[in-house]
Amino acid sequence: MGLLIVLFVGATLGWLSAIVIDRDDRSGTSSCVVAGALGALLAAVAVGQVPLLIGVSPTQLFSGVLGALAAVAGISIFQRRSRKRI
Repeated sequence: MGLLIVLFVGATLGWLSAIVIDRDDRSGTSSCVVAGALGALLAAVAVGQVPLLIGVSPTQLFSGVLGALAAVAGISIFQRRSRKRI
């Protein structure tokens, strides 16, 4: 259950960040959602106080939020730099 919570929170943050950074195209929005979900999952697993199949601790959820935001920011910076080169 904790796995689903972390993935949902990360994907939601990715979607919201796509709105904030004005990514209107589908590929930009989907890449933000995927990056948010993966960033949240990796950060929650790295903290790892409670196995995600059992539940999620507040520390894991908070680190998942930070991981999602960091992943989306990294994707945004990477995509912005690659567009400038073309």
